[in-house]
Amino acid sequence: MTLSENEPNQRLRPPGQDLERIICTGPLHTMLLASLRQQNTPNSNTPIRILSTFIIALILLYLYKSMSSAPKPPIPAPPTQNFHYEYTVHKGLFLQSEDDTDDASFDFRKHNFGLVDRLYPTDGSTDEEGREQWRRFERYIRSLNESVGKEEGRSVKVLLLGRHGQGWHNVAETKYGTRAWDCHYAALNGSDGLTWSDAHLTPLGHQQALDVHTLWSTQLPHGLPPPDTHYLSPLTRAIQTADLTFSHLPLPPHKPYTPLVKELLREALGIHTCDRRSTRSHLATTHPHLTFEPAFTEQDELWDPQYREPRGARRYRVAMLLDDVWEHDGGVWISMTAHSGAIASLLESLGHRAFALETGGVIPVVVEGRRVEGARRVPEREPSDEPDCEGWEG
Repeated sequence: MTLSENEPNQRLRPPGQDLERIICTGPLHTMLLASLRQQNTPNSNTPIRILSTFIIALILLYLYKSMSSAPKPPIPAPPTQNFHYEYTVHKGLFLQSEDDTDDASFDFRKHNFGLVDRLYPTDGSTDEEGREQWRRFERYIRSLNESVGKEEGRSVKVLLLGRHGQGWHNVAETKYGTRAWDCHYAALNGSDGLTWSDAHLTPLGHQQALDVHTLWSTQLPHGLPPPDTHYLSPLTRAIQTADLTFSHLPLPPHKPYTPLVKELLREALGIHTCDRRSTRSHLATTHPHLTFEPAFTEQDELWDPQYREPRGARRYRVAMLLDDVWEHDGGVWISMTAHSGAIASLLESLGHRAFALETGGVIPVVVEGRRVEGARRVPEREPSDEPDCEGWEG
């Protein structure tokens, strides 16, 4: 579905919150009918019964309106579970995890995805030390898992976090400036011939994704393990980036590119139309190779045109995603194609240093997860994460 750039944003009405339908078909309707029937009975005190019916109607209407306008939780209520995971980053393996690496100038393409040139404890012989580094690194990761896996609920994964290539919303923010973007343009579907609702990749964004494809192509023959699982944000620019990066790679038959769309992997929710996803049916039609998680809804029920997801809520959301991956995905090499904000929250949830990614950037992280008892604490609902636009004039 293509939206006109002048079409106003409308809040999606969650299932079960249609007030007119509730009144016409729900318990209020039933009680009103019963009361009216009582009015028609012999010897009924008509004025009193009419007044009581009116009062009941007002009370129930107030209750339903209160329910429909109740504050939304930060994210959809997660399945009830009495555990979560604690995460530890293994440093000394990728340059991006080191405190002295400058994220503003670091180029992962020139540094083999950031893999540190070093020996590993598993390099036990001269032959091992002579093997290509990716193969030695893969053996070391297997050894780590054999060690920590002796304790139930512990495992090590290599997360390959990739940011989408440049999208048209990135072009618009550069064109108008960040303040004008945040205070005005981000809430539009587009302007001046540009469209950024569920933003697509620009030609530069396509090339950035193809550059990462080339890097994978050159490193796979040297032992870089292909991902066991490919997780994608449902936003179009992330899907396009993953497709351009991983499609047509010489992947082994037991590790094909089979992307799984995860709702919780998306960018910060709300207000910005570039972060409002398309319908499930549209995504399935335009990208028929996608697999959607079972709970993936037809409409975007998370995006709110008047409320921008705060940092704490986003951190909780992606932490729930990580818990889901550690609990249900037995793979070790996990690719996640997402967004700058989502990746920043992933790194924060893992206890990793802050590391800003350029569009098309990739950061690998070696993470140990340990299952602990007790549900993850749900954050309090915070005010909308909006900029201070006082004094701004468009």
